[in-house]
Amino acid sequence: MSYLKVFVLEKESFINIIIYLYNMEARHIKSEEIKENDFGSIKVRNILADSNYEKFSVAVVKIVGEQKFGLDKESDTSYYILDGEGKFFIEDKEFSVKKGDLVFIPKNTKYKDSGQMTLLAFSSPKFDRDKRVRFDE
Repeated sequence: MSYLKVFVLEKESFINIIIYLYNMEARHIKSEEIKENDFGSIKVRNILADSNYEKFSVAVVKIVGEQKFGLDKESDTSYYILDGEGKFFIEDKEFSVKKGDLVFIPKNTKYKDSGQMTLLAFSSPKFDRDKRVRFDE
């Protein structure tokens, strides 16, 4: 049986995440040492995306503006809002979110987000950009 404990420690604008997972070595990952991937209105730092462990991934995601609708074919994803505020559009519902809120999106659920937010994203199984479907609406 696997379990996940995540501790988020804020210190001088850096988020240090300590992750313990059964069947994985304990490790301390310093997010400031992780490269940020810039996709325009979304920026992603993959905090835990271990190629040897496919069960989940963790990323810090910065949203600036509005995204297009999409869905993940294989991953359930939870977004914890670390900072800012915005909206999630999930299927035909709209949710206003702010710091401290959590949004859960099951796989195969059409959604998009908008606003100025920093999110901590947990995906299970591990997020795979090639398994995300995007819509042009």
